[in-house]
Amino acid sequence: MVVPAISDGEKAFIVTGAEKDVRCDGRRQNESRDVEVRCGVIAQAAGSSRVRLGGTDVIVGVKVEIGTPEADTPEIGSLEFSVECSPVASPAFRGRGGEELAAELVGAIEKSYYMGPTSVASESPIDLSSLCILSGKSCWVLYVDALILDLDGSVIDAISMACRAALQDTKIPKVEIQQEGDEADFEVDDDPEQATRLDVSRVPLSLSVALTGTAIVVDPTSAEEEAATVVMSVATNEEGHVCGISKHRGEGMSASVLLDMIAVAREELKERHTKLKNFLADEI
Repeated sequence: MVVPAISDGEKAFIVTGAEKDVRCDGRRQNESRDVEVRCGVIAQAAGSSRVRLGGTDVIVGVKVEIGTPEADTPEIGSLEFSVECSPVASPAFRGRGGEELAAELVGAIEKSYYMGPTSVASESPIDLSSLCILSGKSCWVLYVDALILDLDGSVIDAISMACRAALQDTKIPKVEIQQEGDEADFEVDDDPEQATRLDVSRVPLSLSVALTGTAIVVDPTSAEEEAATVVMSVATNEEGHVCGISKHRGEGMSASVLLDMIAVAREELKERHTKLKNFLADEI
């Protein structure tokens, strides 16, 4: 994870404050920063959103294209993620400097969406079977592209919220199946009023938690990530089930500390899920 270099004195100040439950920006240990969410920010995209989490700023756009399903999964579509780090977000992103962070973030997102090598399509938070057009021939492919505009810690949190908002904003064009003898073809209806939306009720959200001294803090800033001994993200769905855990910084921790960090994240994510769900219900 890209973090700013801070002095030992600054680290000690951050750690001491966190242990006394007074963080540098005035928050308590279990308190997140304010979140701003906007949908429909990219006119050319099938769905899009922009999320500001404190000083972290990300945009996500969803592109919908027709593709060919995999031979071993002929009746489902696919979901593909990418992350790009804008050079304006950090000097470290100039040239190819952001590729390592981008790969790390894509891996964390795919893990939370159960998209590992042993994943089962039926367990995906998005109903991939609803993206099938013609079995074995055509399907919808959703390209979910995230762009980091500014970076001040907990970037995976902002991306996960932006992905959910953008996917809920996404419209899938209506398809008319035309059967001619033994051959089937389809025609795409360009009328946006006939388009359908995805069911995102099972889409997970991620929360970053940091072990700062003996304190566990949520939604750490970049400076807090630098001062922490461990930074990890926990992803849960609306029901509170853990969908993925990714460690972004640190060498290791005891099992008891890991369980404590997961418990803190799950509790905070309950409120985050509720707030985002209610906001999107009014917005879209």
